[in-house]
Formats: sequence, C-alpha cells, structure tokens
Amino acid sequence: MFMPLRQLTGICAMAMALLFLASCASPIPRDGFRTGALPQEVTFWKPWLLNSSRTPYRKLWVEIDAVQGAEPPQAWLDELSAFLKAQCDKPDGIRVVRGNSIPLAEAASTSITSLALKYLDGPPPGSAFLYVMYYNSALNPALKTANPHAVVFPYPCAVFVDRNYNEAGFGDVLGNLILKHEAAHLVGAARDPSHGDGAHCRNKPCLMNPTFLYVPEMVALGLSPTPQDHFCADCLADMARWRATPPSPELRFNGPFLARRAQGYSVMTLPNTVHLHLGSAASLPISQIRTAVRQAAAGPLRSREGFILSVSADGDPASVRAALAAAAQDPAGPVRQAAAAFEAQLAAQPDMPRITIP
Repeated sequence: MFMPLRQLTGICAMAMALLFLASCASPIPRDGFRTGALPQEVTFWKPWLLNSSRTPYRKLWVEIDAVQGAEPPQAWLDELSAFLKAQCDKPDGIRVVRGNSIPLAEAASTSITSLALKYLDGPPPGSAFLYVMYYNSALNPALKTANPHAVVFPYPCAVFVDRNYNEAGFGDVLGNLILKHEAAHLVGAARDPSHGDGAHCRNKPCLMNPTFLYVPEMVALGLSPTPQDHFCADCLADMARWRATPPSPELRFNGPFLARRAQGYSVMTLPNTVHLHLGSAASLPISQIRTAVRQAAAGPLRSREGFILSVSADGDPASVRAALAAAAQDPAGPVRQAAAAFEAQLAAQPDMPRITIP
C-alpha cells in the first residue's frame, strides 16, 4: 500500500540551531571556538565526502543563486572554482554556475529558507552538489543582518552569504575569502579536532580560524588587508585526507535532495527540511516531496525561518512498522521526531488509511 506524503506539524524553533558562524548547538565563547563536541547529526555520516572524494561522483556542480542587487563578483566565483579544483578529487570537472536571479520584491517579504526551497534547482544527474545563495539584508527590512554561514545540518552542502554583513564588517573586500572559508567547511577543512574544535582551526593565520584579522589601511597600500588569505598545513592535510576517503555507499544526491539510506527507510534533506521515507528507496515519491516542501515554504515559512518535517511510507503494515522502529533510533534528532509523530498518527489510525497531502 502506498501512502502519499503528508506534511507533519513540522514548524519548530530548532531551525538555525546547527549553523556554523550564525549559531551553534554548544556554547561558543568569545574566541569563536566551541566548548563542546560537534553534534552527532553533523559528524556521524561524513556528508562532506560526497563533494571531496571522486566516488561516487566524479563531477561537482555548484549552483550560485542571488537576490537582485547582491550578486557576487565573477572574480569571487573564479577563486571558489580554483579552490574546489585544488581540494576536491573530481576528475570529470567542477562547474560553478550562476543560477537564479531572485526578484528583489519577492525577497523583501520572504525568509531565506523559503527562497532557497523555491529556487534551489540541484545538480544534473551524476554530480555532487554545493549550493550558494547571496542576499542583502539591508534591502529587506524584515531580515536581521546575518553572519555568512555554511549549513552543517540537515543539508550540509549549502552556504548563505549576507552581503550586508560583509559590507558592514569588512567593506566587502574579503568576500572572496569568506566564500572560500564557508565552502571549505563543506569539503572537510578543520574537521580534525587536534588543531581546532572540529569546525574551525586554532592556527591564527589560517583561513579557517573563526575570526579575521582585518587591517583596512592595507587596502590603500594595495596590499591584502588580512594575513589569513590561505589555508594552514593542517587544514590542507584535512582536505587531502578526505578527498582520498570514499563516502558511505548509503549517501547519494537524489535530484536536489541529499539522501541517506538506512535500515528499511531513507532520509531526504533540503535546507531546514527533513523527509523520512519508510520503505524502499526505489519507491521514494520525489516529485510529491518537492511539491509539498515548496508549498510549505510558500506558506508557514514564507515570513519566518522554520524547520519542515514530513513522512511518506510504502509497503505492507508490518514492514512499515519495522522501518518506523528503526527510524526511531536514528542518530539524527529530527528523524526521530518525525518517526515519533508518524507513530502517534498510526496509534490514532491503526488501520493505516491512505494519507494525502493537505
């Protein structure tokens, strides 16, 4: 029996709890380093290996979306491309492609998550994927200025950059380095806690240090305003190790979704979105999931950040319940939350009637 997608209650206050630089799951003192270990959701599956290793994807596709007025200079994207080509093992090529130009009028009344879920296209078949969105909070009175950040859960292949933050802090002259810093999070830099906290590097001259030493007077002299324009030997060693390490065979991109297969179930993620599918991965209702996510983004998430949880199921009742029991023990908290909500629904409807998209 196929049970089409249902949107669960799904909007909760944990939306930005696991973002580098913007906020953190464990306390961060004034030096910028975590005082506790990275959350299990971030580390156990090593998703960065999809983008750094040559298996299973020999190509990497980088989509750059931007709100009108916040487009990054081509020089920044060229530097990003050169960095990824040097630090990722993708023998069939790396393409950094400008994607959607988002109308300013739309961005002025919409959350960043909503924009990403609407405009993110994803990679062509056979490619790993990184997503970058540029916007300018100064052009949207509903948005607070936000630190540029790489998302580490649930979609650890996305970067969001607020040009207003750059301009306020550095006059935007470090935009190229900020982009490389954030992208490096997503290909394994500073993951070794022997020289940092598993997210940032303690070597002060390193580009992966959480704070920039910025001397604006150097710009007038035609010199770099920061000594942190390179990666230290430790971070380079991190990235070299990861690009030689194959990822789990259970990790894949499925259209724009980052997918993880587990015992009897699959987890599909997008920015601030987790979908739990109970049953065979071959029966995933991808188009229905994407439609429901975009509907949620256009509705409850349109004006504020939130977290979408949803569930679909396919199979006989016994196999669905077995998959549900396994998902209830998943290492990721939102997956367990989705499983618990679905289990409560089954308890109220033990005959497992057909579920429709609301």
